[in-house]
Amino acid sequence: MTANINSEVEGVTTFALCCDAYFRYRISLKNEKMNLWLEDRSSKKQWQSGFLCIEDYVTAANVFADASAADYVSYFQQCLECSSDSSSESQRKLISLKDDHLQVEMCIKIRLLLSVHEIKYVFKLQPVTVDNVDILESKLKDQQEELEKLRGQGGQRERAFVHAERVTWGNALKLQWESINSENFSLGSDVISIIFRTPGLYTISVLVNHRPLENTAVGSISLEKSGVITQSAATDSAYLYDDDLHVSHQTSTSLVSIVQIKKNELIAVACTGSFSIRGHPSYLTAVGMGD
Repeated sequence: MTANINSEVEGVTTFALCCDAYFRYRISLKNEKMNLWLEDRSSKKQWQSGFLCIEDYVTAANVFADASAADYVSYFQQCLECSSDSSSESQRKLISLKDDHLQVEMCIKIRLLLSVHEIKYVFKLQPVTVDNVDILESKLKDQQEELEKLRGQGGQRERAFVHAERVTWGNALKLQWESINSENFSLGSDVISIIFRTPGLYTISVLVNHRPLENTAVGSISLEKSGVITQSAATDSAYLYDDDLHVSHQTSTSLVSIVQIKKNELIAVACTGSFSIRGHPSYLTAVGMGD
């Protein structure tokens, strides 16, 4: 004698004639009796078959020899989860009946040599009274599923990343970069601007090695987005003594900024009151954080 197995499976499905509508389904098995429950994710209407004995949905025309109620639950779950394409091994249909009742039909294709035989299972669903608490719980579950979906997409999506190195400073006192090999970034024709091909939120860090110009006022290192300064840091000055002597030292300046960037916007680094240090390049690193 087969022991009673109580179980429950659930998911989201669509039907061939109403593919724009999504339904949450749940198949419950209790004491060898099965209940099929549906919910329209948009309207929050619910229907269910009530707990059915195996004889209520299995006939001589669709029986699988020696299959238990748990086996049929597995078959029906696979049918609801598979593609709704007409070429699929399983198909499903949702039919509206009178008084807001529904009929669910599931067809499974059985292949034997060159022949194909379709077996059908039919379930009549009655509307379920839904209160405000049920609707709220359903909406919360929808939000949780969407959040998990977004998290999964974020984990699978490759982050946009670029690491650029400064070769020399241009006449406009902006860093000129070496060539960039990336699908998400490119170097402008002036080799000063880095073009962001993928929009989103980015963390941009800059390290500039420099030395103050002689006898200058305080300079600055600035991060620019499409010509607008988003972050700036003051640099040291060099002072002239006795007409010929001046005091200056090598140093570095770092900038870190979180910036929302649109497609094809430009990022550049401007430097005033300083010049480069031979043998010590400067760097820019940008890492995408998401949309």
